Amino acid sequence: MSAETKPFIMVDNLGLIVEINEEFRSYFGWNLIDIQGKTLDLVLPEVYRMSHHLAFSNFDSPENSKVVGHPLKLKALCADGKEINSEHYIVAEKQGDNWFFGAHLTPIE
Repeated sequence: MSAETKPFIMVDNLGLIVEINEEFRSYFGWNLIDIQGKTLDLVLPEVYRMSHHLAFSNFDSPENSKVVGHPLKLKALCADGKEINSEHYIVAEKQGDNWFFGAHLTPIE
């Protein structure tokens, strides 16, 4: 799977989903219209939610982050509730005063 065709999801500084690509929709079964503006918890298994909230609330810069720019073996939730093992590569970009975060997901078979 090339970088251009990996499932991708992006959230804003509040953790609200703003974008997914076609590969994310196809692989995980979500439609943007159904998840846009909702929290990332929607696609995170329960076991990861507390850690995610802690890391998100403590984020100050990519240089100080233990998750941005480091591959993480996690799971993601499909629209049908199925959990998929995947490697998440998190990126961050500041636009104005706000950070946006994206994750490229590589499903692990």
